[in-house]
This record gives sequence, structure tokens and C-alpha cells, in this order.
Amino acid sequence: MRRWLIGGAAIAVGAALLPSSAQAILLTPTEPDRQCAWPIAYPGDANYAYPDTNAAYFVQAAIFQLDEPGERIVITGKDPQARYWSMQTYRFSDSSLVDSVNDTQVKRTGKGAKRKWTINVVPRSDDNGKSPNVLSASSWNGTDLSNLTVVMMRVYVSETSNASGGPLPKVTIKSGKGKKAKTIKLKPCKPSQVGPPENRPVLEPAVGATDRFVRGEAERFYANVDTSYLAAQRAYDPESILVVSGKAPRAPQDVRYWSLCQNVNEGDLPVVDCLRDDEVKVHADGNYRIAVVAPDQIVELDRSSYDGVNFLSWSAQTGPNQPDAFLLYRNLLPKKSFAGAVTRVPYGQFAEEYIGDYAPRLESMTIAEFNAAFRTGP
Repeated sequence: MRRWLIGGAAIAVGAALLPSSAQAILLTPTEPDRQCAWPIAYPGDANYAYPDTNAAYFVQAAIFQLDEPGERIVITGKDPQARYWSMQTYRFSDSSLVDSVNDTQVKRTGKGAKRKWTINVVPRSDDNGKSPNVLSASSWNGTDLSNLTVVMMRVYVSETSNASGGPLPKVTIKSGKGKKAKTIKLKPCKPSQVGPPENRPVLEPAVGATDRFVRGEAERFYANVDTSYLAAQRAYDPESILVVSGKAPRAPQDVRYWSLCQNVNEGDLPVVDCLRDDEVKVHADGNYRIAVVAPDQIVELDRSSYDGVNFLSWSAQTGPNQPDAFLLYRNLLPKKSFAGAVTRVPYGQFAEEYIGDYAPRLESMTIAEFNAAFRTGP
């Protein structure tokens, strides 16, 4: 079977020199009015590379020049009010993971309202691997911008009115020691300073997905080591309803989080619609049923008339020329003992052969069959 690739958010490269009197780390984006803390953010208008609509991604990117001692990015904050958060570093040139820490691993100081954490992003040569609060930057390879280090903070299911689950962490850039120490404290970005990367990268569609769910290798688009994926692809049939069913994991007993998202596997690889675990109606036997429908198959106002059925939008457009459905099923931090964990499925293999009833399955039903089986209203 051909390998196929999936992932999270993407970033485009560019760099602007901070004031030379401060220190030598280069920041991106290049626009002077975006030289602030966390200037690249998803969601918003950056809907590409298969993001989950229940997650937010905040990006700080820099190039370590390594010509001054003690060079590092210091990130200090408090735990977001959210289901999950993590921070990773990536190498821009191939989007590969360099280092990672999540909310179960980070070491905190203080108590109560003063409880906080500090994460240092340092050159690999300065990271001895003993502290989860120290993340390695991308390896130095000269002045090429492929040395760009991408720092990404993920927040899933914010419990506050903002996607970050509270104030974003403070970002300080430091270099030098003693009298040569230099420090820049980046100001929080204003809403007008936050947006997508300067140039959208060219994204290639995933390959190797079939009409049965298979385990995907999340090795591009800045993958999260805490998340594993199953994916399936199915062509649109205006006369049929696509139904996904399976046994639901329990959150948080089995997994920290799970979701099913409908995506478009072409162009910018956008997400169309997602359902997360606490939004899915589960039957008494522990199973769920999710119908993926186009607007003119079952109109949104009629969807409450179907018993025990959850709905995902196929797309926002009407008519027969719909893109293929590209469905991504996510598990976030499954318990090692959980028999239905996606991590039990080898890469590129069919899920039901390894996790049984927990594997999502696809079924096509004619609209008449679907109405006869599930419609209860007029």
C-alpha cells in the first residue's frame, strides 16, 4: 500500500532582523508591524493543511544565528483553560518535528494563581535532553532560511471566549551572558498584527487513502506527536448518503480527545466541518452514526428530524460537482491500555483489522433507505 501523509498547520518562510543593538536572532514574518509575540495564528482565515476546527495553533518562528552565547527564546505562561495544550519545535525546510512537550510533561513553578511554566527554545548543542521545559531549535546549517525554527503552541477546546484559552504566553528573546547579555521582550500582538504566513506554501494532497479507514503517517505539515490519525476518501454520489459509524472512545477515560473531520484533499487542503467527542450523540450500545451530507441532500433545518444521527457537512456548495470526501479521524493522547487506540494500527493498514469495533466504517445508503431507517419527523 502506498504511504499517505497528513498533518496540521503550515507556515511560509521569511525573516526580518531585529534591531542589531539587541541581538542576532531573526524573526518571521518580515513585516515590521508583525514583529510581536505569536503573529501567526490558526484558525481565522488560515484554513489550510487539514486543521481541526476545535483546535487553535499559534506560531512564533525564528532563525538562530548561533554567533552569540546563550541564544534562546524564553516562553513563559500559565496553563490555558482548555482540554489540552502542547508546544513543539519544527524544522521549516521539511516540516519535521524537532522537539515537543505537552501539558502532562511540563514542569511548573508556584501555586494557585502564581502557578506558571517557562519553556526555553535553545540550539541543539545547548539541550542535554534532561528537562522537558527545554526544547531544541532546528539545527544550524549556515545562513539558509531552511534553518528556520517553527515554534507552535496548540490549544484544543478552549473553555474561554478566546481560542487560546486565556492570555498567550510571553515571549522573550535572549542572547549573551553577563555584561553582554541582550534581551528583547516581544509585545503581545494586536488583532491587526495576527494573520496567516506571508506566503501560503504549495500543499500536495494526501495519497494512499482508500474508502476504508487506514492509519496515516503524520510526517508533514507540522505533525503533533500526541495525535494519531485514520483517513478515508470517498467520491460524492448525489443519490447516496455517506454514513460513518463505529464505537466511540470515552473522553477522557480512553483518549484525551477524539474527532471526525470532513476535509477537501485538494487545493489548500481545507477543513469543511468537524465533530468532536462531546458533540457526538452516542447510542446506548456505545456506537455513533455520522452522516456526511451536501446542502441539497438534507438541508440543515431538517437534520434534527433524524433519530440518533450526527451530521457533518460535505461542503458549502450545492450541486453534483462535489469534491471527494476526505475524512480524518483523530485520537489525542490515547491511554496505552485502550484497545481502540489509533496507535495500535500500523501505518498504512486498515483500522478494523487492529481495533475492531472502534474503527470507523463507511457505508453508502440511498437517500430513500436513509430516510426510511432514521427519519422520525415529517
